Amino acid sequence: MKEPAWTIVLGGLFLSLALVLPLLFHALGLGSAFLPMFYPLVLGGFLLPWSVAVSLGIAAPLLSALLTGMPPFYPPIAPVMMVEGVVLALGPFIFYQKWRWNRWLALLITLGLDRLLLLGLVWVLAEWLRLPRLFITVSSVLRGLPGIIIMMVVLPPLIKELEKQINWHFATYLEKGREAIGLKK
Repeated sequence: MKEPAWTIVLGGLFLSLALVLPLLFHALGLGSAFLPMFYPLVLGGFLLPWSVAVSLGIAAPLLSALLTGMPPFYPPIAPVMMVEGVVLALGPFIFYQKWRWNRWLALLITLGLDRLLLLGLVWVLAEWLRLPRLFITVSSVLRGLPGIIIMMVVLPPLIKELEKQINWHFATYLEKGREAIGLKK
């Protein structure tokens, strides 16, 4: 499937943000509680075609792990985040772009599914790594609550504004293209 060039460019911008935001958050001592990589991944799910969004969801944790060592491959946080990235990309795409739910509900359901997925994955991995399952699982899920709250407050209005900007620019370019080939409005 061939995607429009602007979606690839926007996906690249979101990938860059997904690599840089965690570095900034960690440099400021804020750590992973604010889920800094997930903001651009969720935005991608709302604004990009599914193929670009899912690629972003997989590539961001993988590239970050390879380039910076975080998230680590062992314990297997990077693979867990790659699976979460798929959910964070597909959830908004399906709920918002495909089924046309409102932004707030699509985001809430997506984040809820992500936390349930994390709960299940950490439960299984804790057993495999011989860690205290209940403690590790609950703490992993609860640790991200500040980030989830911020996402619920910040992302829906940001998505609305980004959609307006994308639509305006796209309409402007279409209009200029029509004028260039002599078509009237």
